[in-house]
Amino acid sequence: MVRKMSKLVHLLPLVGIMAMGWIMGWALPEGKVEVSVVVFVLGAFFIYGYYSVLEKRGHVFEDERTKRISEIAAVRTIQIVEVALAIAMIVLTEKLSDPKFAGAFAAIGLTLAGVLFLHLILRHYYARVM
Repeated sequence: MVRKMSKLVHLLPLVGIMAMGWIMGWALPEGKVEVSVVVFVLGAFFIYGYYSVLEKRGHVFEDERTKRISEIAAVRTIQIVEVALAIAMIVLTEKLSDPKFAGAFAAIGLTLAGVLFLHLILRHYYARVM
């Protein structure tokens, strides 16, 4: 039996994420990085387990329409990020005479190259498996 998802099923994970944020917000300024990492990992396991149990009980979280919407949104996001990084590189090209912008130019250039390369590799991979 497939159940229509109620918005209330998200209440428990929301409270969990809020508690994680509170604990991590307390622990990090105190210098307790280990506590923050443990809380983050435990929270991720909790949320994953919670939604797995709900799926086994018949709750539907995603159908073909929502998957297609997510795919289109992901493609548009990548395109916007690539264009924004390219524009940032063009703007920083004018300021390369100033040495303090050289690091930013290199970082943005490497990020753009990495995103483009990853995009190319994933397109090639999915073209083969689908």
